[in-house]
Amino acid sequence: MDALQEEFRGMTPQQLAAPVNTVEEKWKLLPAFLKVKGLVKQHIDSFNYFINVEIKKIMKANEKITSDADPMWYLKYLNIYVGMPDVEESFNVTHDQCLHMSVG
Repeated sequence: MDALQEEFRGMTPQQLAAPVNTVEEKWKLLPAFLKVKGLVKQHIDSFNYFINVEIKKIMKANEKITSDADPMWYLKYLNIYVGMPDVEESFNVTHDQCLHMSVG
């Protein structure tokens, strides 16, 4: 964090909050962003946001399915979630497929 403080020393809060307009200026922000947040953390946060927020928005946009055969019949999705992975070994026999690590 000291490197970031040194880099932006002397700038007013208004300068720091000003919009970044050019692509060249945006590319200068990438190293600072990676120092603060890290690439892996950004990917995990992005994935979690997709699973917790975006996938629900996609479902909501397509929540009602109607029937061509009977216009009075429809199916409406109320919720969606992503569960833990599992593998079906045989008929109705499953086991969790979690990541297992051993340290040696």
